[in-house]
Amino acid sequence: MKHISVEEFTTPAVHVVDQNASIDIAFKIMKDNGIRHLPVSDGNQIVGIISERDVMSIYGKSWCDGVLVKDFMNESVLAVNKDDSLGEVAYQLSSNKVGSAIVLNNRNRVYGIFTVTDALNALVEVFVDDAYKRSDLRN
Repeated sequence: MKHISVEEFTTPAVHVVDQNASIDIAFKIMKDNGIRHLPVSDGNQIVGIISERDVMSIYGKSWCDGVLVKDFMNESVLAVNKDDSLGEVAYQLSSNKVGSAIVLNNRNRVYGIFTVTDALNALVEVFVDDAYKRSDLRN
């Protein structure tokens, strides 16, 4: 099978939130950009990730005023290289039971984010393409 890099299905130019930002700011970034996973930074370094589920579990509660992203982020981040194979990265998402991976370029800078939705889109594209090829051969 042909090597397909994760880069082909990665969402580039990912949005990032500072670890000292409020949960309100993280919610606004997610809502304004239609995203569900947000890398968390400390300066230029990625230190975690926060998901829409994390934010929604506390958003709007009276006690969450002043709560910072770092208080609810997941510090365990799956980071992969943009040249890694699509299959390997999808396997890592599944085996680690996580919804996204931070994709790094060859200088270890954030290139984008690869989510379970991206993996499903890749699966559909590969299988639909193969199905069309097979049906064209039979006709």
